[in-house]
Amino acid sequence: LYNWDAVQFALALQEFDVAKHQPHPPGYVLYVVIGRLLNSLLGDPNQSYVVLAIVASGATTFVVYFLAKALYDRLTAVTAAALLAVSPLFWFYGSVALTYAGEALFASLVAYLAYQALLGSERHLYLSAAYLGLTAGVRQSLLPLLFPLWLGSAVIGIRRPAKLLLALGVMTLAVLTWFLPMVWLTGGLSVYLSASEALFTTAVRPTSIFGEGSVFVVLAQFRYLLESTVVGLGPLLLAILGLPFYRRRYGFGRPEWFLLGWVLPAVGFYTLVHFGQAGYVLTFLPALVILLSRLLMVVLQAVAARLSRPTWRWALVGGVLGLLVLANTAFFVSAKPLPREFAAGAPESPKASWAETDPHDWLGSRTAAALREHDGVLSTYVNAIRGLYDPRETVLITELGNPRSYPWLRHAMFYLSEYPVYQLQVGDKPRGFYASQSAATMVLTPGNRIALPPRVKRLVWFVDYFHPGNRRPRGLQEVLLPHGRWLYILPLGRRPVEYAGYAFVRDSPSPREIRRAAPR
Repeated sequence: LYNWDAVQFALALQEFDVAKHQPHPPGYVLYVVIGRLLNSLLGDPNQSYVVLAIVASGATTFVVYFLAKALYDRLTAVTAAALLAVSPLFWFYGSVALTYAGEALFASLVAYLAYQALLGSERHLYLSAAYLGLTAGVRQSLLPLLFPLWLGSAVIGIRRPAKLLLALGVMTLAVLTWFLPMVWLTGGLSVYLSASEALFTTAVRPTSIFGEGSVFVVLAQFRYLLESTVVGLGPLLLAILGLPFYRRRYGFGRPEWFLLGWVLPAVGFYTLVHFGQAGYVLTFLPALVILLSRLLMVVLQAVAARLSRPTWRWALVGGVLGLLVLANTAFFVSAKPLPREFAAGAPESPKASWAETDPHDWLGSRTAAALREHDGVLSTYVNAIRGLYDPRETVLITELGNPRSYPWLRHAMFYLSEYPVYQLQVGDKPRGFYASQSAATMVLTPGNRIALPPRVKRLVWFVDYFHPGNRRPRGLQEVLLPHGRWLYILPLGRRPVEYAGYAFVRDSPSPREIRRAAPR
């Protein structure tokens, strides 16, 4: 399972509970339902969601072909479908257990139906309304991000208030078909709203310009958005150089404004409110691929018109398209992930920062080799911990706020479920922890005293590298693992252990446990 969110989707197959972030708010209930159906056939959560991503990414190329053909012509449609299929970012998210390939599919299909409504088709007005309402159950962000495109297309194309109100009613009913069951499964509206507010407070408000986010946060989000878009488009981005020529020859008409209406709401939201990971770009990446493919074909056809022979003209167009497909494919298949400092440098002198890891997190980690490395790292941790340490005598420690490590809590809970796991909040934030074996929600327990069962003999840190700002407890042992990762083990004695402002205290054994341990 690729990341924190992917594990939460997998945990939702066992128990759907938004309060426990299984999955996290806003719920993704239809995505989990489809995942359960596949899991009943395949018996593997990761494989089930990956199959879903593969099917969604494959279907998206067909939808983009028909949309581009409706907007422009068959040559542009073939170009857009081919270049989207080999987009490194699109290819990557079509290979992992996340919702973003599905988001690309549903956004493209809503756009196709909305464009038909823009042309005046009442049937497509109702279809697009129903489909937008239903697909929001797979990924709720689709509704606010695509609603402006749908509404603008409906108002301009239909121009009848009664029919627009009826379409809005259809959309509302479609939303209620999944929203009401999801709230009921969560335990009621108050529980659902409480979980959503907690996630908004911790994840969205700090990045939003309307909340606590500063101008620097907004600029950072825009940089991440731009970097991810560059990875998604690859060398096709150079087609933007043909924009002045295109405007002089064709101007900006209905297709171009339609595509911009698709892109701009998402770009504005991701810049000013929240941008969590590169997969968000797939909301509007198909629109950019179609637009840039159109620019590319117009420029190439203008150049080809100067050639005397028709075969040379087709050779030019086919040759350029083939080079772009080859370049994207070569990058995704052959590019190696950028090395992390904790893997290459001496462990005694960590100097990593979030700024230094940006190139890896946003650029170099979207390749086939990066996926293989991720699988290797995770299997190394799981096999080492399970092979060396008894779960009855071991507590796993993960960290939230360690700049040198990914927060591995969810992976530990899923793959090492027999072990008790504590996630510590470290760094500058207030002390608080999450105990996987007893927590009813994902809200951290405030405080710094952690009571351990009396039989526990060791703490094992499931982190990439020890927090550089925290003092290492006396007696800490280090085990170097493949892929440049480490395990840190602390044998426990009779005295409490202090680390990063936390105190680990073993409870006294109960009389029953003493009798069990006594020799016979």
